Amino acid sequence: MTNLESIKEFCNSHLFEIASEGLDPESYSVKVRFIDPDGKFGYAALGRFFFVDDCMYLIDRERKYQSDHNPDILDFNEELEILKFAGYVIVRVIFAGVFTGYYDDKGKRIYTGDVVSARVLLNPTIPSNGGRNRARNFDNEAKGSFCEAGVNEIFENFSIILDNHSVLLSWATELEIVGSLFFELEKGETEVDIQSLCNRFAQSRTDRNELKRLIKKSPYFPPVTWQEKALEILCGDNNDEKE
Repeated sequence: MTNLESIKEFCNSHLFEIASEGLDPESYSVKVRFIDPDGKFGYAALGRFFFVDDCMYLIDRERKYQSDHNPDILDFNEELEILKFAGYVIVRVIFAGVFTGYYDDKGKRIYTGDVVSARVLLNPTIPSNGGRNRARNFDNEAKGSFCEAGVNEIFENFSIILDNHSVLLSWATELEIVGSLFFELEKGETEVDIQSLCNRFAQSRTDRNELKRLIKKSPYFPPVTWQEKALEILCGDNNDEKE
């Protein structure tokens, strides 16, 4: 399960197991990232969320989500009704990537939707097999090429998405997360197309310094009304990088 559609398909076919806590997350190496109602990243293992149409719902006991509890969604499928009596909070969140199995050079998990600064070898003799392992050639002489781009899955391979082409994440000799691509979110948004975000970033003609500022603020919901804009100017944004 390397993308949203395959994860949705799995969850939809295992709804009762998820609702009855019969699905053991330890049996699956799937970890997803989401954006919670407060606009912050959160993380969940398989079995702790489900989908209704294009909406992802988190199954949690966090009291901070109590005001966003949406038990009515459980009426959409009788297999979910058992959750009404389990004491969980059901919260709508936004899917924001799946763990790729790779860590960057600082030990941070790389998710689809992240932007990485990478050095890659083309068709290395020994590609990486994940984790913090890196690609190399037998001669160890080739330095590789530098790129900065979004990460997503293409044909079941996690890849770095460039303008009109891509390179495998397993070809990287250096990897560092710069930020993520969720910086143009809208209130009420339910689902984000990560591939489109990667493509737009790769093809963007926006000043690179401005883009870097935005990806470091991600996840970010730009202010829309004049009141929101004034509030951000006066109070700043919590996601702004500290100088």
